[in-house]
Amino acid sequence: DELEMAGDVARARVSVSGAKETRVESSEGKSKGKKRESRWFSEGEEKRRGEKVIEVLSGVWIMWFGMVVAFDIYKPLRDPGYMLIGLAVALPYILVPLFVLPEPSTPFSLRYWVKANAWVAVFSYVGNYFWTHYFYHVLGAGYSFPVEIQLNGVPLFLYLVTHGYFMFYLTSSTLLLRKVRTSLPLESAMGRVVRDSLTVLAMSLFTAFMETFTISSVPFYYHHDKWSMYTVGSVFYGIYFFVAFPMFYRIDEDPKEPKWTLSRTVIDSLASSMLVFIILDLWRLVCASYNLSSYDPSASSSTV
Repeated sequence: DELEMAGDVARARVSVSGAKETRVESSEGKSKGKKRESRWFSEGEEKRRGEKVIEVLSGVWIMWFGMVVAFDIYKPLRDPGYMLIGLAVALPYILVPLFVLPEPSTPFSLRYWVKANAWVAVFSYVGNYFWTHYFYHVLGAGYSFPVEIQLNGVPLFLYLVTHGYFMFYLTSSTLLLRKVRTSLPLESAMGRVVRDSLTVLAMSLFTAFMETFTISSVPFYYHHDKWSMYTVGSVFYGIYFFVAFPMFYRIDEDPKEPKWTLSRTVIDSLASSMLVFIILDLWRLVCASYNLSSYDPSASSSTV
């Protein structure tokens, strides 16, 4: 009897041990499956809702903006009309989330859509105010919109339109980069760096070229040489996004970490802007050293 009881106890222990191992394996399998789940939108609920609202708003303004350009509605406009277009592009990113994403449990300054707007507002302002002059003086590009309200040689309404463009670009790139990362998980740190770098580079050059190509038909935007603008200019513009895409992606990306503060967001955008500034100036020196641009600013008597 004692031997039988000992055998029963041993079998029970083995059974319990096996059950535990099965539960552990099942748990690991679920964990791995969850880790490798491919997704477009954020794992965090608040950021996910913000991204969806931003994408919908972007689709809406791109549709009506495209009709404004396609039917030449913008051509007879002056300052009031262009400012109205700029406000219609930029303001929905602030007003619509304010009502459809109330999020009463989250302080206003910690809400994702607030920080996304703040990051883009700083970055797009620096881009218009400073970096536009690289296109003026390196590539011979410029604007001739029939407007008088300008800020540092750039029509003021373009600051607002740029906000809409960049909200769309940066949010869309975040979705795509996340999709690539979750669809192609890599164990090697170097492999992840190569994967992300190639993805960001491809997105940056594609975004820069497509915008350059689509606005080439606008008569109020001119450039010295179309080929230089499509090639050298696209790389120039792509530098904006090569820095901005992965930096913007990081905002509240890990739901397990504390939310970014508004001050951290603004500082991060300023740091990204400075990095772009450094790379742009290096690219300017490369263009000058190897005559990559056919434009000679010394031969032009015009000033911007």
